[in-house]
Amino acid sequence: MREEGDAMMLVRAELGERLAGLERLWAETFARTSARPSARASARTSASDIAASIGAIRNLAATYGLLPTVRLAEALERAVAHEGNWQRASCPTALYLDRLHDAIDCSRSDEQASEAIIASVSVRLDA
Repeated sequence: MREEGDAMMLVRAELGERLAGLERLWAETFARTSARPSARASARTSASDIAASIGAIRNLAATYGLLPTVRLAEALERAVAHEGNWQRASCPTALYLDRLHDAIDCSRSDEQASEAIIASVSVRLDA
């Protein structure tokens, strides 16, 4: 049982590192595209990098049954994709990224925990 807990700690640590990388990528990309609005090719590359980073977090979480993290990553993917032009997205990415930290640390991995985390985003969006 202890080995299983240790393994999940490692998975959560890896997810935390990937999330930190996504946050850095997001900040760097937003700063770069804000400074040079004509940098369309760079923005397309960055958009695909961001999508891949979110997907990697989702896939790793799914592999280990961390449903709240999976569901929130899916919601972030949908929010970014819905906006189309993600660098000017009105989607509050900081909110999603903050809640992803919480989802990664969540001790529960059931649908009710997933719904609660998604609801917390929804409540803040409506506020």
